[in-house]
Amino acid sequence: MIMKLWAGMLGAAVVLALTAQAEPSRALVAGTGASTLADARAAGAEAAKLAKVALGGESPKLVVVFAARKQLSPELVSGVAEVFERALISGCEGYAPLTAAGNFADQGHEIKSGVAVLALGGKADVKLVADVVRKEDGKEGFAACGRRIGDQLNTAAGATSGSKLIFTFGNQHVGSNQPFVEGLLKALGSQVPVVGAAAGGGGAKEIVKGELVAGANVAVLISGDFKLGVGLNGGNVDLVAKAGESLTSAVKAQPGKPALVLVFDCGGRRGELFKQKKLADEFVRMRAIAPEVPLFGFYGGGEIGTAVVAEPAKGVGFSVASAALFAE
Repeated sequence: MIMKLWAGMLGAAVVLALTAQAEPSRALVAGTGASTLADARAAGAEAAKLAKVALGGESPKLVVVFAARKQLSPELVSGVAEVFERALISGCEGYAPLTAAGNFADQGHEIKSGVAVLALGGKADVKLVADVVRKEDGKEGFAACGRRIGDQLNTAAGATSGSKLIFTFGNQHVGSNQPFVEGLLKALGSQVPVVGAAAGGGGAKEIVKGELVAGANVAVLISGDFKLGVGLNGGNVDLVAKAGESLTSAVKAQPGKPALVLVFDCGGRRGELFKQKKLADEFVRMRAIAPEVPLFGFYGGGEIGTAVVAEPAKGVGFSVASAALFAE
């Protein structure tokens, strides 16, 4: 496997302003696809083709890939790049992806083959920033990484209008996700809601601008004419109900059907749900609350979110963080 470790490669955060060629027709359009094919390249291509069809002819501004740890590879990225421009592709590994097609419950706690692709288009402005935790920052590494990303996003946010949401993923874990989000919000302020999850610490794999790397944190700023609902719920009692409460908070915050629902669940919760034989039940509950809408996320190693749009996001564990974007 060919993979680059970003530490020492970047002198500053990388900012990608992602724009589409065609004139978009709606404020926000999302298409998702998933695959369980064992061949990584074929799985990436299949999931990407499904996402492209679901996008309905809109030009993508961003393509996000969440995949099983064992399957995220240069071959998988190349499969997605058969369908979408490579520079648009970012993402990470996790315990399992999560889409409207399912949560790969039949494969257990940490799946071997599974990839999900989100293609995001429409009039909304989309900007992506990536950076790494640097050794020279010592114990402040995650907070400093968050601040650098936040500084870049703050500049981008000031140049855009409308509602805003940041979703983030990458080389974090429970315990390090809170310093990261504190650094992020120190630069941004609490006015921008943040939702996301950790791919895992210790050099977890990410995709940044079509390149497979290790140890990167990624944040995406979505700005535009949309309304937002959020949810965050956790605890080790009645896990299916907790997931339902998080999604209900997000999906029922505004009238109408969301254009996209982002869901970031916990790998530890997934393991416990599997033991209880309720992993499939969790997805059934999610889909009942958010039917016929694009659903996208993954089971990670720590969640970031907020229960109320106006409150600062926080890094937590054993929780479900959700965000629903409503657009005409």
